[in-house]
Amino acid sequence: MAGDIIYADIKHSSSEHSSSRQRSDSHHHGIFLKVECAMIIILLVIVIVLSIFGYFNSSTASKSCPSEDWKLHGGKCYWVAKSEKSWNESKNDCVMKNSHLMVIQDFIDMSFLWRNLQASASYWVGLRIPPGEELWTWVDNSTFDPQLFSKKKKKPRTRSMKCVLVSYTEIAGESCENHHQWICQL
Repeated sequence: MAGDIIYADIKHSSSEHSSSRQRSDSHHHGIFLKVECAMIIILLVIVIVLSIFGYFNSSTASKSCPSEDWKLHGGKCYWVAKSEKSWNESKNDCVMKNSHLMVIQDFIDMSFLWRNLQASASYWVGLRIPPGEELWTWVDNSTFDPQLFSKKKKKPRTRSMKCVLVSYTEIAGESCENHHQWICQL
């Protein structure tokens, strides 16, 4: 009889130990699961941020620019002029380089400006009001998205301001005859 009691006591305490170990394992499993989910979310955010800045663009890996004067960003090549010309002269210079003035369509294009240009400088881009028109139009005939920029309020717009300068964060209408630096894009 005494052996049965001892056996029952051993069995009972063995069962308690197993149950507490299962609870402990379950608790650790829950913590590991939460940590894994947090790590996945962090990695996903990193991938999204890097892809916004053009690091994971599939066309970036296979595209190369014509020379080291051109900068590859987001699958496109950009050339930034050091001299100054009128808008039309700048446009023609880009054509001579088998390119066109920069067209800004999304955040990746804007990030090129933020990462590569001087904050105090302004550059001609491929946006203007064509003769006989009233709306801003890109040189590739795509539509202008004003939400990508804050409008420069220093100068009131006049009829002569038919071409656009872009700076680090804003756009401004300007007379096409004035001389500024420019950006070509492939």
